[in-house]
Amino acid sequence: MKPGHPRPAAEIPAPARPGTAGSPAAARDEARLLLEQKFQALNQLSGNIAHEFNNIIAGILGSGELVAMDIHEGHPAHESLKQIFEASNRGREFLSKVRAFAQRQPVDRKPVSLPPTIEESLQILRGVIPDKVELQFRSHPGCPKVNADAAQFQQVILDLCLYCWQGLHERRGLITLTLADGPLEKRFSAMLPPGDYLHLVIQDDSQGLEPHALKKIFDPFHNRRTSKKIGLELFLARETIHAHQGELVAESSPGHGLAFHILLPALPHS
Repeated sequence: MKPGHPRPAAEIPAPARPGTAGSPAAARDEARLLLEQKFQALNQLSGNIAHEFNNIIAGILGSGELVAMDIHEGHPAHESLKQIFEASNRGREFLSKVRAFAQRQPVDRKPVSLPPTIEESLQILRGVIPDKVELQFRSHPGCPKVNADAAQFQQVILDLCLYCWQGLHERRGLITLTLADGPLEKRFSAMLPPGDYLHLVIQDDSQGLEPHALKKIFDPFHNRRTSKKIGLELFLARETIHAHQGELVAESSPGHGLAFHILLPALPHS
């Protein structure tokens, strides 16, 4: 990414803020309430679908296992059965994502120091991402803690970094994570109330995204072409950050990489 090169941000809905009747903030509050009502209906529907879909997958896997027992080793049908099992397992992965969306479990937030949590995430990633992709982490000394569910925040880091890796298309590359703290930057002031925040930037040196792809990056089932993942990862990542009273923003432009900005309210220094 060239220093100083401006990158458009993905379009994201601003969180609701308290406001007076007729004000833009009040309009956002009303829109947020309507959205929550739609989510409740969608959650119930998706939960029912997940239950029925699980029964179907269980029947497919059970029948496939019986067929595998009835044919000899080396039979040509084993290759077809392998594809059936792989597709069924992807279906189960899909179900786990749907359930996570449908249940929307409340976060168990506690004071957390982010640098150790990020370091632990990178240890996991180094076992998944090839050595030709370098992972770097830099943190300002003395960053305050945040109220966070460490496990959920770690999952967000994993999903965002894996998305960056997909954009490198099997070539050598660099993914950097930079953590800093301070007052909310002006360019994020329309999204969050003023105050001190921890700002984590996850950035790659890929070819970046076209504007139309950037606008859809947090849409359910959006994915990069080369990925076999389900496509709920970034959607759920933003939902998780919103549940932490924070914001997740994506910036990119063709030829200048992709950057995710995570902003979380900082706790006062103890």
